[in-house]
Amino acid sequence: MTPVPVVVVCDAETDDAIAILLAALDPGLDLLGVSTASRQEAAEVRALVASGGVDVAVHAGVDGLVAAVRDAAEPVTLVTTGPLTNLAAALAADPSLPRAVRRLVVLGGTHREPGVTPYADRNVWADPQAAADVLAAPFRDVLLVTADATASVALDGADLARLRALGTPAARAAAALAAARLDRGARVHDPLAVAAVREPGLLTTLRAAVRVECTDPTTYGATRFAAEVDERRGRMSVAVGADKARYVEVLVAALGPS
Repeated sequence: MTPVPVVVVCDAETDDAIAILLAALDPGLDLLGVSTASRQEAAEVRALVASGGVDVAVHAGVDGLVAAVRDAAEPVTLVTTGPLTNLAAALAADPSLPRAVRRLVVLGGTHREPGVTPYADRNVWADPQAAADVLAAPFRDVLLVTADATASVALDGADLARLRALGTPAARAAAALAAARLDRGARVHDPLAVAAVREPGLLTTLRAAVRVECTDPTTYGATRFAAEVDERRGRMSVAVGADKARYVEVLVAALGPS
């Protein structure tokens, strides 16, 4: 199978680092670039990923993101694992950018699961207008991986022990990074968005139109879903669940010995 060309747009959280390790090491993926909003975040991401024995080029700002997408030999799968500010700015700078993207995978939004508020996950809440702009842009294929999906694959101590037992630097680093999130149920949200590129059957999805709440202070950052009965209408798939066993197997296969 030809590896899928991937560009990751992230911030500097621990689960972003696990997602990048997965994207860099899975043989089914070809990580072409990583982009952050700032140089400080870029340095932090490089350091986190280096703890897993992986060296990746991380570019800061809009220009680096546009170049990573435009320089690819074929349309890329663009995976966002942080707030959508950087991508929204890139779209404003280059409105034709969606034509160079085969698929957009956004880690963000929530249906029933609470996030940083009862209504909104962190990535959308951090910049709802950017999220609204990105989700309204003319990408040909959009997948929204919600907190409902990531909640369904929360890792536990046994999962982390299995990763550590693999013995590779990447697996040990991923386990350590995930362990720091055990007080939050070890919801390593971001790698699920990357794993879904590798194995789409991981997810339970529905077709929906999505609206982002940008004004109401009570529900600020909420994602509102209107289900599409007709699969031909709308462009967006929304992941509301995932297969945890298959998710763990994807992590083990990519992060373990080659």
